[in-house]
Amino acid sequence: MRKVAVVMAVLALAGCDNDAERVHKQVAEHLDNPKTAKFANVRFNKQGDICGQFRGKDAAGVFQPYRSYVAIKQGDDYQIIIDETGGDLRIREICGGADLQRRADALADQPAPEGWDVEIIQGPNMGALSDMTARLIEKQIPSSVVYRDGKPVVLLGPYPTKEEALASKNDVMARLGTDSVVIQHGAER
Repeated sequence: MRKVAVVMAVLALAGCDNDAERVHKQVAEHLDNPKTAKFANVRFNKQGDICGQFRGKDAAGVFQPYRSYVAIKQGDDYQIIIDETGGDLRIREICGGADLQRRADALADQPAPEGWDVEIIQGPNMGALSDMTARLIEKQIPSSVVYRDGKPVVLLGPYPTKEEALASKNDVMARLGTDSVVIQHGAER
């Protein structure tokens, strides 16, 4: 019986790998040079959807910044959505961060007397906090960890201006493939 369970687990994982490879080929087609595709933070949710970030080289051979994607499982196929704006709520609804994005959008026109935070998107299957902070340290990106409702949250900033926070958000996505949201420092989440 144990052997049957092990075989079933291996087959299930092999199926995930095949799905991920198939999705990655589809996602890579959105690049100038699909053969140069690199993927980061790839994860499956309970529905079998695949979330992650990807990038590739442009015509000049220079790596482009990471972008987020989601592959929504539909039977044996996947619907691919690529984040072209850096804040696609459809992707965040499935991959994590939708509530934070909605809150940031609702507060977008409010003043930020304490500055602006870049909050790293957290969610299921997002990886260990220690891995995230280690990657930030490795790239010499200063960060802090605060606890909100008993859960750790990784923040960059606060930055004096929203423009500086947006530049940091874009830098973290470009270099690490790490999704984040810009929101006022100290704002109720």
